[in-house]
Amino acid sequence: SGMGPYSDPSAKVKITGKDQIAAAEEESEIITPSEPFPTYQTYAFQTEIKRGRFSIVRQCREKVSGKTLAAKIIPYWQEDKQTVLLEYQVLRKLHHTNIAQLKGAYVSPRHLVLIQEMCVGPELLHSLALRTSYSEVEVRDYLWQILSAIEYLHAHNILHLDLRSENMIITEPNLLKLLDFGNAQFYTQDKVITMDKCMDYVETMAPELLTEQGAVPQTDIWSVGITAFIMLSANYPISSDIACEFLRTTRKGKVKLTQCYAGLSGGAVSFLQSTLCANPWGRPSASECLQSPWLQETGLDNRQQALVTFPTTKLRNFLTEREKKRGLLCSKYGLMIAQ
Repeated sequence: SGMGPYSDPSAKVKITGKDQIAAAEEESEIITPSEPFPTYQTYAFQTEIKRGRFSIVRQCREKVSGKTLAAKIIPYWQEDKQTVLLEYQVLRKLHHTNIAQLKGAYVSPRHLVLIQEMCVGPELLHSLALRTSYSEVEVRDYLWQILSAIEYLHAHNILHLDLRSENMIITEPNLLKLLDFGNAQFYTQDKVITMDKCMDYVETMAPELLTEQGAVPQTDIWSVGITAFIMLSANYPISSDIACEFLRTTRKGKVKLTQCYAGLSGGAVSFLQSTLCANPWGRPSASECLQSPWLQETGLDNRQQALVTFPTTKLRNFLTEREKKRGLLCSKYGLMIAQ
């Protein structure tokens, strides 16, 4: 029901490297190489694209085909190896139009290298800010693509857990690609998933991540609601860098929508109220979101909503302030670009 678009199945991803990894875990996808570092024989590594707390992304070229790809290089200590390999184990199962495709992977005693399709374009909010104005219809289109990817992930019992707009790229022609599965986890009902790895983006974290309750599929829905709120208001629904204050505010009840742009449709308001419910079990699933009247609307409603446009001045100011916070994080962790 409501499953999103699938890309054509790709060939099986092969992970290779000097390390011995449990063959049972990796099934037949492990190939023992004749050389210790086949990465550098297969790919020519080029300019750095992005640098984060836990990885570096470089442009690379596949030597045989000449195809340009992206290489995410993740250093690790031996005791963290299984945690780092989880990102590969998640990505190798995914084939969806709105998810950056894994093309290959290599592991050495110190690094995991994930070779992915190159996604060229601005981040989601920047793509809107580059325009003079945008409409609710355009916001709905992006949300549909995000939720299509999330529905697919949840159907495979995978939680993304880092659905900030910074991890969404808009490529041509207006295709959204979801990136960065560094926080992703396989989900089972008896598993408590906490997020002690990174608490620097409290404004986008679901309330249950700040308690011992742990993550559930609806945790990703909260993040979608945050992204929708920002697109429809150029603001965070709750602005607090301090976890305890943020949690206290969310527990008071529904998020106030007075910050949102004037002229929002009833469907947009209902979507924000449901996805930003403080109780995770009060939020809809990704499938229910996709089947909501607002995301299904066409015809007259579509034309009417296209007439109400939002100027991007406020959004550009929001992004400027967010970049300042990124800069502070860069200073804190000694990075060029905060991920």
